[in-house]
This record gives sequence, structure tokens and C-alpha cells, in this order.
Amino acid sequence: MKLATEVPWQDRRFTIPLERIRRCEWFGFDAVFTAEGVGNDGLTPLGYLAAVTERLSLGTHIATVTARPPTVLAQALGTIDAMAGGGRVIAGVGGGFPSSCEGWHGRPWGRPVRRMRDYVDVLRQVFRTAGSYAADGEVIETTELFAESTRARLGSTVHCQSTEISIPYAGEGALGVRPWVSALERGPEPPVVLAAVGPQMIALAAEIADGWFPWGFAPGMMPTFEPLLAAGFERAPGKRREDFDIWALVDLVVSDDVRAGLDRFRPYVVEWAEQMRLQTEALGFAGLCDRLIELTGAGRYDEALAAVPDEFVDQVFLVGSHTRIAQRLTAWFESGATGLIFRYGPQVQIGRHADLVEDLDVWETIACAAHRL
Repeated sequence: MKLATEVPWQDRRFTIPLERIRRCEWFGFDAVFTAEGVGNDGLTPLGYLAAVTERLSLGTHIATVTARPPTVLAQALGTIDAMAGGGRVIAGVGGGFPSSCEGWHGRPWGRPVRRMRDYVDVLRQVFRTAGSYAADGEVIETTELFAESTRARLGSTVHCQSTEISIPYAGEGALGVRPWVSALERGPEPPVVLAAVGPQMIALAAEIADGWFPWGFAPGMMPTFEPLLAAGFERAPGKRREDFDIWALVDLVVSDDVRAGLDRFRPYVVEWAEQMRLQTEALGFAGLCDRLIELTGAGRYDEALAAVPDEFVDQVFLVGSHTRIAQRLTAWFESGATGLIFRYGPQVQIGRHADLVEDLDVWETIACAAHRL
């Protein structure tokens, strides 16, 4: 079981929990991830973390695909990996939501599954073709790549023409230029991990990626997801299930008052009810999301909070004393996930939790439960 932590993405004043991250590295954690929404981006903090950590893998969870072309993301990850010494980057990508795609990135929602397939293909092309060389192996200097005649000598290039991605651009008004490659020297190819919620995207993750970020995952859900993953593996002959990572998020709060701790996470369940239907049904709570959507739509938000069952919250989040958390981690270790990404506190309505102070000792508790110490 791999262990990771994540930099908060939802804070209005962005900070990096450096003491936590250093503790996690000391306690034998494997990775640290960054995220991005409509506040901080996910790449800038990775550059900082490359300088203040020594061995943790550095991953995006996730870089949104409509925020930047795949070539630009690959360029950024290659730069960060070079600064970190090489072989430390995890390329975590996700499709985002229509609200971020059209409302923030100014892109049409289009066909997100098709776009993801093409995006990952281009990422891998950039990783494989890094280093600018002519067909005969001659090194092509970085500045020479601006010349069309020089790029004509490239032994390999990046190319994708589909309804979602056009590299080089071939649409209306295209000048017909030749494609570029990354001039950075080729290093270890970063694993690509997909965030996927719907059935088609989950199957696509199994088919084309090295791992999957499930959303709203909890112990007991894997039987629902296994057929979707199996469908993807069937389309990728030779791919082995044991080589595929499943990085599950685990949000936690240390609290001697378990009920009060559970209450902190009810808003998350209510506010993401529309997107978490598959997950709630996988745990046997059929109809819960529809009920929550109905109540919030009628303006009965407090009733919606009260309608979230304690047992559901307790299964999806980690709440309690250090001893209780250590005991309940056993189910997560046996959940079918291969990696757990721990975050502290609720990920919505941050202003309502001004009293919440992170318990820094819990990271040692997790490491001990995982037999890292």
C-alpha cells in the first residue's frame, strides 16, 4: 500500500502544509500531490516541493486537461522532474467539469472521453520523443527548432489530429507548420494517472493509463468498479492488473467527538450528490443522492444535511481518535486501492471550519498503521 498526502486546493489564501509534508516524508510516505480548481494551479506548488523534498514522488491530482494543451503540461512536468532529480513526477490528469471547462477555460465541453484519450496519447508522445534529434541521430539545438527546415529533419515528432485536439493546428487559417518536440533530454517516463468518475472514463483509465484516481471511493466499492476496469483491460492486451495503481482519497479529522467529526463532512456529501450517485449506490445507499438533490433544490439544506446517514459518512471518511482511525484504516488497506492520498479536514465550506486545527501527529499514526515505522 502506497501512502501520500495532498496540498489543499480550496483555501482562499493558498499555503503549503510544509511541516506535514516533511513529516510524511520522514515517516516513509511515497508521494505528495497537488490539486487545482479555480484558485491555485497544480503545477506551481510542485516546483516548490521539488526544492524542499528529497524522495517523495510529486504528482498532480489533478491537472485539468482543458486548462492547458497536453504538450504544455508535458513540458511543465518535464521541467519539474528535471529540477527534482528525475523519476519523481506523476502525471495526474482529469477532465474537470463543464463549469470549469466552459466557465473558466473558455473551451467547449465537447466529448470529454474522446478528448482524454487523445490528451494522454499526446502526453506519452512528448515523453517518448523528448530530446530533439534528427533522423540520423544528430542533436538539434533548442533554438534551431524555430526553423521549419530544421524541424523537417526531426526523427520523431508529436502529432494528433482529431475532433478534440489538433497538433500541429490544422483548422481554419492554419499556416501548415511542422510539429515541434520537447528539447529537454528524455528522462524516465512519468506514470499517467486518470481521474475518472463515470463508467466510460473509468474503463478508459484502465485501458490507456497507469493508474486511476477514483472519486468518493470507500471500502466496499471495488466490486462495483471491477467490471468497468476489466472492460478497459480487455482493450489493452498484455496489460497487467497488478501494474495498475488505484490512488484513493481519504479525508480525515481527529476528534474525540465522533458525531461532531462526522457532521463536518455532511456538506461534502450534500454538495457533491449529483456527481457521487454511482459511489453512493455502490455502498448500498440507493436513492440517497436523489433525495439530497431534491431537498437542496427545494431550499431545505439543513434537512439535506440531516438526511445523510451517519454510517455512510463514517464509511467514506476517517473520523475519531488516533486509536479509532488506526483501527478503521484496516478496511482502507483491504479496499482494493493500491495507494491512499490523505487530506485533513473537509474539502468544502472552509469558512465554516475556522476552528479546525490540523492534528500533525495523525501522520505518524497512519505510518504506524501501515507498518512504515
